[in-house]
Amino acid sequence: MILYHGTNLDIDEIDLEKCAPFKDFGKGFYLTTLLDQAKAMP
Repeated sequence: MILYHGTNLDIDEIDLEKCAPFKDFGKGFYLTTLLDQAKAMP
């Protein structure tokens, strides 16, 4: 399975302390299976 994250940065490790606290599903690291959806993220 290939998952995408909407960023243009390389991520070596996930640090949930850097996540915004009030996203739709709370603090977390959001991924999608849809490349176009990841590209559309700010």
